[in-house]
Amino acid sequence: MPEINYQSVKSHIQERRGGSFDPVYLIFGEPYLYEQVTRTLVNAVIPDASRQKHGWEVISQQEEGSLSDVIERMSTYSFFSGKKIMELRDATVFVTAHNHGQLMAKVLQLYENNDFEKAAKKFLHLLSRLQVDLSDLPETLSPSELARNLQLTEAEGEDTAAITTLKKIIAHCRDRQMTVPAAADDADLLKNAIEKGFPKNNILVITTDTADKRKALYKTIKKHGTVIDCAIPRGTRKADVDAQRAFLQQLLQRLLHPHGKQMDMAAFDRVFQLTGFDVRAFCANIEKLVDYARDRDRICLEDVQAVLVKTRIDPIYELTGALADRNAVKTLEYMRSLLDNGFHYLQILTAMVNQIRKLLLIRDFQQSPSGLAWSPGLPYDQFRQTLIPLIVAHDQAIGESFRRHEMALKGQGEGDASGKKGKKPAATDLVIAKNPKNPYPVFLQFRQAGKFSRNALMAAVEQLAAADLQLKRSGRDPAGVLEAVIFAICRPPAGVRRQNIEVRRQKSGVRIQKIEGRSQESEVRISK
Repeated sequence: MPEINYQSVKSHIQERRGGSFDPVYLIFGEPYLYEQVTRTLVNAVIPDASRQKHGWEVISQQEEGSLSDVIERMSTYSFFSGKKIMELRDATVFVTAHNHGQLMAKVLQLYENNDFEKAAKKFLHLLSRLQVDLSDLPETLSPSELARNLQLTEAEGEDTAAITTLKKIIAHCRDRQMTVPAAADDADLLKNAIEKGFPKNNILVITTDTADKRKALYKTIKKHGTVIDCAIPRGTRKADVDAQRAFLQQLLQRLLHPHGKQMDMAAFDRVFQLTGFDVRAFCANIEKLVDYARDRDRICLEDVQAVLVKTRIDPIYELTGALADRNAVKTLEYMRSLLDNGFHYLQILTAMVNQIRKLLLIRDFQQSPSGLAWSPGLPYDQFRQTLIPLIVAHDQAIGESFRRHEMALKGQGEGDASGKKGKKPAATDLVIAKNPKNPYPVFLQFRQAGKFSRNALMAAVEQLAAADLQLKRSGRDPAGVLEAVIFAICRPPAGVRRQNIEVRRQKSGVRIQKIEGRSQESEVRISK
């Protein structure tokens, strides 16, 4: 049986109209897309809308829990003639200990989007898959113990912001006396049921945002049915963002074509900035713009500015990136956006602290003997080939230094068994390249570090420490405290400030001369 892309669904339906549809479909990826594909498939299998009311049943696995009832209903003949479709929506059958990191990321994203209930339910289902109970996650657990109990990777365990959010989710579940669903191997139950077969007119449609192609269930569905891939990259890498833009541009054409309208590229760029990769919000905004444009056949940037407001939740790295660029206006804009979307002011301050620490690390490296190969005009390829090996060695030396320091604090020596050669360096976030295989972000940070002197970065550390005390001990407005420290860090160096002042003076002098000239002309006209 086939494994197809969402763009091939119509061709698949045309091929099956003369014969019969497959007994099982797996539709996974972007939620908006798989909902549209599911609706298209249902309309093809049951064209009569009045019959869909009885012939199409939707069950959410996150709400129902066990699949035994779903399988029993699928194996029962319908009282009505014709096709019967049962949709298993938001299925979690592909979640395992091997790919639970994807689901964990979705839990954190839901919580950051203030969808606390959905984040809690998804988290509890994940605990069920991992066979972990809330009692195994007491409040007294250290971050490293919590990461180990949740089977997080080393990198995930070192993400302090994620660990803090997980603790909040756990507290949320406890406060509402929520419980972990009973563990069951739903994947095996479903796999055996598909292999056994369903009644002829019964069709099972499984929709989910995550599918593990390595699992036996996936291979069984592919063998006995059809897999429809609706996945769109949701990352922040340039390749992922380009894929998101390309998809939204295709969707835009489909949305505008029935109305005979087109959109300027500048207008599309602005819509993407305001909504981000939120397909439902994007579609709703295009509908607003179509209504606003009315009889005009072209939607322009002015229409977007007049109609739409920002709904995109800025990722916190946008703020830290603007801070590293010493762009006070952008940093303040992102700071306000994050506060409005529920980010705690201490989260924002912590992100700023981490960024300044990283820039200080890079600045120290640039001024060390290993960093002599760096220059602001160094091409990326040369940076990757020459500097990345030196940076990795530098990071390893820092890790080894921390290990020795920990051993000294514990009263251990190099000859102790616990300190024997080959022991892994102590875990620390004081590294420049956490992922040397992805060096481009490091390359950008090296360029940003050049905008600060070492003294300026040391001053920024002191300013952030003072802001931390003010936020925790004074009654000052948190937004005001953050604004003040952003202005202090982003303030241009003295030499640049003098140049800017001189330029402004020169421009002001030109304006004064023009005003005086117009005044003299006016006086002449009046006298005449």
